[in-house]
Amino acid sequence: MKNKVDLLKSYHVDVDKALELWGDMDSYNESLKEFKDTLNSKLASLENYQNQGDLQNYSILVHSMKSEARYLGFMNDAEIFYDHELKSKEGNMEYIKENFNVVKETVRKIVTLLNSYFSEEEPSDKKNILIADDSNIILNYLEKNMNNEYKVLKALDGSDAIHTIENNDIYALLLDLNMPGIDGFHVLEYLKNNNLIEKIPVVIITGDDTEETIKEVFTYPILDVLNKPFNDKSIDKILLSIKGFYENHKI
Repeated sequence: MKNKVDLLKSYHVDVDKALELWGDMDSYNESLKEFKDTLNSKLASLENYQNQGDLQNYSILVHSMKSEARYLGFMNDAEIFYDHELKSKEGNMEYIKENFNVVKETVRKIVTLLNSYFSEEEPSDKKNILIADDSNIILNYLEKNMNNEYKVLKALDGSDAIHTIENNDIYALLLDLNMPGIDGFHVLEYLKNNNLIEKIPVVIITGDDTEETIKEVFTYPILDVLNKPFNDKSIDKILLSIKGFYENHKI
């Protein structure tokens, strides 16, 4: 337990202060997991409010993120959220747009830290499948249909996907093409440039089945394409293809 807490403290999380509120590690960890599991979804909503110019809802949501961060001991990160709360209440959209990447990077660091924290707490021999899609509905549906066979890592955009690949042993990647910011094609280029494109089986998730898109996708050595809308059978087929990839690549 001490080593796990030390991991949080190395990131300047005030665990001792947080425990004054939560009382014990079990209660703290439960809330910490919920915080981790909802952060990316909240970030996506926050970005949507920013794009719509909806400062009222932006302020409400970033206030909630600030409060949760404080309750859990993430004091430095809470200050970043608080800064955006103040600016949104002032109506300073220019500042928010110019500094939104700071919020994104803050969320990314927290989620990465907590993924490491809980992977240490719950060691598992399950293989990591990374699903990158900007829809939480798609992410949750695919995770549900992994039948608890794999550990599912999630990314809402290409930046999150690349960072997850850099910091984890990825068994397979299910990759959406159309994501905000860094899209799926940029992730494919990253895999290609880092000699990973033929080592990690990649399944493209797409609702765009036009000849031009499919032709461009297959310029990369991907494993398969999972067309939206998909169902249980098509997901099972993809999982069999992934297992077949490793059968064919045994040394």
